[in-house]
Amino acid sequence: MKNQGRLIVGGITILMLLAGCGGDQIRETSSGHADIPKWALTPPPACGIGIAKHRGSLGMAQQTAVARGRDSLARQLQTKVEGMIKDYQESGEAKAKDFTEELTTQVSRQLVDTTLIGTATKLAHLSKGAPQHYYALICLEPEAFAGAFEKMSELSNQHRQALKRRAQMEFKDLDKQLEKLRNQ
Repeated sequence: MKNQGRLIVGGITILMLLAGCGGDQIRETSSGHADIPKWALTPPPACGIGIAKHRGSLGMAQQTAVARGRDSLARQLQTKVEGMIKDYQESGEAKAKDFTEELTTQVSRQLVDTTLIGTATKLAHLSKGAPQHYYALICLEPEAFAGAFEKMSELSNQHRQALKRRAQMEFKDLDKQLEKLRNQ
């Protein structure tokens, strides 16, 4: 009887492991979570992910996901992090007994205040099942981003051209990576 129970548990474990392998989407689980595109879990460089629950208005879900994707992208480019750690330690003696006490607190916040020039939705996905979620992959557009360098008055023409060339090279690589994602 014990061996039968072990076989059943082992069989279920193997089936669960096999169900989790393969495919470019995470499939719906028994808990009702809808499929998630791989690119939403590991976005390519210079891209941000936005996710919004679909509540009857596809337009609203799309706009919210795109806005959240831009926020995610902006946080990669420039984030001001403020943090503080307070550490208090004391040791001493009271009534002929040693004592020590310590207290550590940590506070942190992240702020984003940047202008994004040249972003576009590269991939989008509306999950199946319930609840539905709209996923948007927001990336910097090479031409628009490189064109932003032309508008920078603080840079010399030589620096501007060097930055533009590097940006174009990086975005060519980004396009290759996105193509790989689409073809999976």
